[in-house]
Amino acid sequence: MSGGLASGVAARRGWGVIPNVLSASRVLLVVATYTAAYRQDKPLFAVLVLAAVLTDILDGPLARHFGTASKLGANIDSASDLSFYLSLPVWTYMFQPDVVIGYRHLIAVLGVLYVAVNFLSQAKFGALGVHNRLSRASGTVGVVGTFYVILWGMNDIVLVSIVAIICADLAQRYGALLRATLR
Repeated sequence: MSGGLASGVAARRGWGVIPNVLSASRVLLVVATYTAAYRQDKPLFAVLVLAAVLTDILDGPLARHFGTASKLGANIDSASDLSFYLSLPVWTYMFQPDVVIGYRHLIAVLGVLYVAVNFLSQAKFGALGVHNRLSRASGTVGVVGTFYVILWGMNDIVLVSIVAIICADLAQRYGALLRATLR
């Protein structure tokens, strides 16, 4: 079978819902991850975060493979991403409160800018987020940075790396909104 025909058959057999189920399951994984963080269970925390990341990696490619990519699916993915990525500083606080307290103003500003750009994107483009290489890199740095800080604490290289990539991602997102508005 050709890719398109195979995709159509898979979608008709119900396989096409898998990407949206994966995206939505990320929210459940976020809730479970809070439990692991509350219990200070680092191994379970790591497994749950990695499972959430895996759902994020797989949902888009599977939606394209099954021919079921949609604005609804992209919005489910973005809403799940929002719940996951906004939880990273909270989880860090649960394991390393002094780090988060020390950087609370920076975290608050970046968090507000991140939430705002997602909702502005929803208003302008009808989609909660931007999916591109820079946003993926930003998410990766956020997850890796969170793991590093939880395990070993904060240092200047980690801080600069996290802030630089998040600022670049935010600049790209706000730039896209500005360009679309000026057209």
